[in-house]
Amino acid sequence: MGQTLAHYPSLAVELGAVFVLLAALSARYALRRFGIPSLITLLAFGLLAGPSGLGWFHIDLTNPSTRALLSLAVVIVLFEATLRMNLDNIPKATFIKLVLIGPALALLVLPRVGRAFGLTQIVADLVAAVCVVTGPTVTGPLLARLRFRPKLSHLLETEGLVLDATGVVVTAAVFAAFTTEADGRWSTTIEGVWRLGLGVLVGLAVGIFGRWLLPRLMRLPSDVGKLAALAIGFGAYALAELVAHESGLTAVIACGLVLDIKSLTNARPLQVFKEDLSMLALSTVFVLLSSQIDIHAMGPLLGVGAALVATLLILRAVTVLLATLGSGMDWRERLATFTMFPRGIVAVSLATYYATQLPAWGIRGGEHLAGTLFLVIVATVILSTIMALGVAAAFDLQAPGVALAGIDERSLAVAGACRLRELGVLMLDDSSERVDLALAHDFDAAYVADARQLLRTAREHHCRVIALEAGDRWQELSSQALSDHSAILAYPRDEELRSISDRIEAIASRPQQRGPGAGASSV
Repeated sequence: MGQTLAHYPSLAVELGAVFVLLAALSARYALRRFGIPSLITLLAFGLLAGPSGLGWFHIDLTNPSTRALLSLAVVIVLFEATLRMNLDNIPKATFIKLVLIGPALALLVLPRVGRAFGLTQIVADLVAAVCVVTGPTVTGPLLARLRFRPKLSHLLETEGLVLDATGVVVTAAVFAAFTTEADGRWSTTIEGVWRLGLGVLVGLAVGIFGRWLLPRLMRLPSDVGKLAALAIGFGAYALAELVAHESGLTAVIACGLVLDIKSLTNARPLQVFKEDLSMLALSTVFVLLSSQIDIHAMGPLLGVGAALVATLLILRAVTVLLATLGSGMDWRERLATFTMFPRGIVAVSLATYYATQLPAWGIRGGEHLAGTLFLVIVATVILSTIMALGVAAAFDLQAPGVALAGIDERSLAVAGACRLRELGVLMLDDSSERVDLALAHDFDAAYVADARQLLRTAREHHCRVIALEAGDRWQELSSQALSDHSAILAYPRDEELRSISDRIEAIASRPQQRGPGAGASSV
């Protein structure tokens, strides 16, 4: 095989692409089937292909072509994450304190920890800046599995998205401070701020143009809107880099904040497209990065990695304690908030991006930056996942779940009433168009072919009650039983929303019965 690749070097690229796609597919399956974070699966594939495994991948991350590929992948990941941001319906005071206190403590404490373990000043500062980023690509699937009450889940996921954007800007600012050619600290600061400011202005301008353009293009076939959205993100990055080098990532964040794809007509295909593209991009980034990690060479970095993880744990506890004072959150919700501190895909992307940028600027330490952050990311993902699952199981933090069979305007109104009562809502239908309608209204929804699959899906999502409109096409459900003894509630079409949600909440919140006499009931 080695001789074949020597004669056909392009074949190595093609085989690498196939390997990355297999890694992405495996990561998605492991996540949905077993709840394993995607990072763990991608890590395993990367180590398998690298010097610690079969030695298939030999990639020069400092090569301009490789750096360009990784930069584009990072742009996709950041752009998609920013477009998902939603600041509605969260406790504003608690949220603001979380996203201010956490980064401030990280930037104050973590550089000192890094320097104490021998990291250079720029590497220590970049590690601290990247650690501002959290991991919504990890916490999102984890929260879906844990099924906390919607308000708490939304708070934690939005915190991750905002800190991702904050971390990108802070890391860009730190890097700009070390790569400006000005003399003196004051001149360096001014030049760095000017560079980032130009990136923000370019991103805002492109985002405003995209906000005007996308609604008009969405009237055309969906492929046009998908390509236009991608062109807007890449355009913001390219124009900003042209105006001021190293300002592109800041421009992407600013552009994504301005765009509002949720309000677009038929926006669901565009959302699915950007999510799938982001998954492919982050798989590429993480597999390529982890394939260059030599486990045997990580020994000298274990000490600083462990110290940084321990410090992050302490800082997270202090942040949550200060941010939730007077918030009305009970101690169980505070404990759950504490467990959500993983560093995810955006941290990986930034680690890869700046590890390849340092040598290009003649600065040593890129391998220490990538290796240290690699250890921090893996450790925080594993610790956060274990702690969150343990806390959720020990203290019964799961929100009561309800599955709504059949999707129309009436069931959407019922779903909204249930969500206001902090119930987890899953909408199910045998029409993909109606499923898209529910997704467009920001509800979890899934396609089911028949009543049997509906029951199985509701059971997999641990729904305590299935609600459906009396006399509709799902009425055969009333004669079937769920293995977890949930109830089936059929409500009249003219019943008031408050009355329906009262009955659903009463059933979903009651203790589960176990025993031969407990079966599904039609209420």
